[in-house]
Amino acid sequence: MKQISRRTNPTGLNEVDRRHFSLRLSDDGKSDRTFWLERFDFKEAGIPAEAHINCVATAGTSEQYFQLGQVSNFNRAARAVNELVRDKPLRFRFVFHMPGEKKLIGFADGVRAIDESGNLGGSLVDIFPTDLNGPVWELDLPAASAEVSAKPCILVERTIFPTATVAVNHHWFVALVMPEVMRRVALRIAEDPGSLENDDTWTGTWKAYISQLGVDSPPDDEDDRVDEWAASVVRKFAATGQLRHQIDRLISEMQGEAAE
Repeated sequence: MKQISRRTNPTGLNEVDRRHFSLRLSDDGKSDRTFWLERFDFKEAGIPAEAHINCVATAGTSEQYFQLGQVSNFNRAARAVNELVRDKPLRFRFVFHMPGEKKLIGFADGVRAIDESGNLGGSLVDIFPTDLNGPVWELDLPAASAEVSAKPCILVERTIFPTATVAVNHHWFVALVMPEVMRRVALRIAEDPGSLENDDTWTGTWKAYISQLGVDSPPDDEDDRVDEWAASVVRKFAATGQLRHQIDRLISEMQGEAAE
């Protein structure tokens, strides 16, 4: 199902802000994944109380449809997500219609679930444990012009990092993987510098972060300046507080082993 965006929403549907949703996901890696809608603030979202809410769960090109009932009293029961591929991150779309009518009155794209540790997966990069059958990690990187919900996703080997929280709290992972992820993201952004100005693309969501690092916009050509720009992004990124702390921790650990 094609994403709805400002360019593909000519009828002016009510685009509901994702902050009005609280969505939870349970995945133990053994049984079917389940999700449940914990909260939806229909009043703040401007959706009539009698409207019906439906959910489309997607992973890669596969999708599964769920009817949740009226927005003022929707079904909060856990639903099994058993028709989707498991090697792609889950994304959720919600659509709204009045009772007995098929015409949509609103939608919300790219709603992210709250993981088992209670941390909202709303960062610029997702981390998704899966079975990689060899590699420890891979990066699923969308095209620079892809929709805003198609953000980069780091796939990690489930047997090493069973949850995203385990990965982000491991200094080896943070120090060795994240700078390379940043470099690849920067190079992808440089493929279409204008996408930083487009709020309908995932790269557009990176504009504030790139600016916060104190790095200029990417060059408009494809020569060595692009590589140098990406390298400058990584250097600035590696100097940020938490990442710098993790790198220093790794250096101290390695120096301690060398002295033994």
